[in-house]
Amino acid sequence: MTEITGSCLCGNVSYKGDTEIKMMINCHCTDCQQATGSVHGTMVFVAEDAIEFSGDTSIYDHPADSGNTLSKIFCGNCGSQVAGKNTGRAGMLGLRAGCIDQKDLIKPGANIYCDSAIPSTAMDAELKQFPGMPG
Repeated sequence: MTEITGSCLCGNVSYKGDTEIKMMINCHCTDCQQATGSVHGTMVFVAEDAIEFSGDTSIYDHPADSGNTLSKIFCGNCGSQVAGKNTGRAGMLGLRAGCIDQKDLIKPGANIYCDSAIPSTAMDAELKQFPGMPG
């Protein structure tokens, strides 16, 4: 098990948990670009029930291209997105890597939605690359 802690920019929302990291990816979809204001979002997937949140979170739900519902979990004060959920991956929580305190844990295994990557984005050629969501 791995201890994971993190927080938003202002510190109003924080989380902690002792869990196994299931998967870690860089997502280059337009949604992640817009939600993060960056060229991609890096997510660390863990068991949802292993993470305990403190502070007042807000949630924004919207449809994914798959038809699933995506839920963005963020701080209502500073707006930092700290995590997300997908109805297609029940029981999983995607922690936003930039909010995690243990930076040495951040080692993505793949780039997804590469077809919508910003052309100037550098990608590690050793990581698996998928044009969209892997099957």
